[in-house]
Amino acid sequence: MTFWGWTTHPASDFRNIKCNTRQMRRLSAFRTGIKKLAHQIVVSRFALRRGCSKEVEELLKSHKYIFPTNQNGKVLGDQPFCDEAMIDTLHQSLFDSENSIGVQSHEDFVSVLDGNDEPELPIAMVALIATVIYAILMDWRSGNPPSSLQVKSFDATVYISIYKAHEATLTRIFEGSKKQYHVLMARLYKAVCVSDNVLLPSGALSNFDYLDLSAMSED
Repeated sequence: MTFWGWTTHPASDFRNIKCNTRQMRRLSAFRTGIKKLAHQIVVSRFALRRGCSKEVEELLKSHKYIFPTNQNGKVLGDQPFCDEAMIDTLHQSLFDSENSIGVQSHEDFVSVLDGNDEPELPIAMVALIATVIYAILMDWRSGNPPSSLQVKSFDATVYISIYKAHEATLTRIFEGSKKQYHVLMARLYKAVCVSDNVLLPSGALSNFDYLDLSAMSED
């Protein structure tokens, strides 16, 4: 499944999977729960406040919010999906306890490289969290704090195009270099499995202004 679940392999076709009504309700509640949890993470990470519309527009441009920045504010284009907000939300929503979905599903997180047993996150999981963060930023786009209803609202049909864009970016990395893809997704897996205080460095989908494939590591 893509927008409401995940698969272990980036080349898998998830679009033919169908859910019954009960499953759809449960999955909708699951996504909404992630968005509620992620809201404060995103607000804190990007210092969102009343009157922040310009800052939000900058983050939304070319999906800048998925990239960490260095101390000078430069976007680290070789580290897509590695921003603090991504890591924190992945960890706290899916890997924060022995009973969490990520921990319970750890055997499914297999490497795309033959003969490599280093686990990696699946595309759908990463794309889902990136889409949740996008939705939260859209709630703040006017520069006004969202209502409690907005914070709790997450309509999958509204954001499916954003999800597919993130999915396409990760697929592009995979098709360009399986090694680069594995290093990225294995790095993310390690980051979200550790304690809250151990994070990746802090600091398109329709286009790829920030993505720097040539600088991405294969080691």
